[in-house]
Amino acid sequence: MNLTRRHALGSLAAMGLIAKYGPVRAATAYTPPAGLVDAAKKEGELVIYTAAFPEVMQDTITAFNKRFPGIKVRMVRASGGQLITRVRTEAAQDKLEADILDHSDRAQTKSLEDILADYAPPNAADYMPETLVSPKIWPTITPSWCIAWNTELVQDPPKSWAELCDMKWAGGKIGQVIAPSGGTTWTRAMFERQVMGEDYWAKQAATKPKLYPSGAPLSDAVVRGEILVAPLIFNIVYPKTKDGAPIKGLYPKEGVPIVPYGAAIPKAARHPNAARLWMDWMLSDEGQTHSLRDQGNVTALKNPPIAPPGFDPKTDKLWTPNFAQFQSLHAAWLEDWGKAYGYRQ
Repeated sequence: MNLTRRHALGSLAAMGLIAKYGPVRAATAYTPPAGLVDAAKKEGELVIYTAAFPEVMQDTITAFNKRFPGIKVRMVRASGGQLITRVRTEAAQDKLEADILDHSDRAQTKSLEDILADYAPPNAADYMPETLVSPKIWPTITPSWCIAWNTELVQDPPKSWAELCDMKWAGGKIGQVIAPSGGTTWTRAMFERQVMGEDYWAKQAATKPKLYPSGAPLSDAVVRGEILVAPLIFNIVYPKTKDGAPIKGLYPKEGVPIVPYGAAIPKAARHPNAARLWMDWMLSDEGQTHSLRDQGNVTALKNPPIAPPGFDPKTDKLWTPNFAQFQSLHAAWLEDWGKAYGYRQ
């Protein structure tokens, strides 16, 4: 990095935001507006375009259908960039099928803002302002980064991000999801550089971690013992832990990078009442409780309805990227990350 660029980055006034939850409070029951359920059932269908893990989304669909039977939910799953391209192409041809757009990268959802409908949930004021990037886009789920380890092979796992630079993990014992894989890993990379220091990538890369294209194969590698330790999204670790697999995750003391999703309803939604019912329920205390308790996410609500699994709201700290920097630093910093880790796309 040249001195001019180093000075420019060092002079950035706004960095990611560190926050804590308010006290856990009693959940408020979700009561749909009069007539919304009947209108949604009359439409009878809901089409969700998503970049989420299919297993996570299917679990949510199952919970929604249990609460609101009679609405057939169809999931169309694609990787982040492919999903946005599909939406743009279909919208340009007036053939967009999506009733819900659900994406892990809020910046990519925001790039479609002109085709999104005005929408806000009944409990809009309960959400953290720093997790919101548009009055049309809402964090239906909020995954969080943790440090995971194989419980049969590691007795004293790293308890901080700094410990992932310890050379005792050198030689492929650590796995990493590549930073360019999507908005989720870009968030983690931003946190590492802004909170842990500009030299963090170089120090961590010196351990020669094995690189993976996504969290699914990396989490499986940890379970098999091919990788001992890895930064992973907690919601991919938590179900495996519940199923008895030899993997656990913990939240490091320096902070927990969170990834508020960007979900929205397109103006062209063919089933707008079903879409609104989905969003209202997902963003309600009821929907967020399901996301926390059953999937291992955190929440973008200021006061969680229950404590997130493995997370102490009194002491653990959340970290949300500054959204302007999330967009502006993306290309240059991912290039720097690739150089540090010897990765080329």
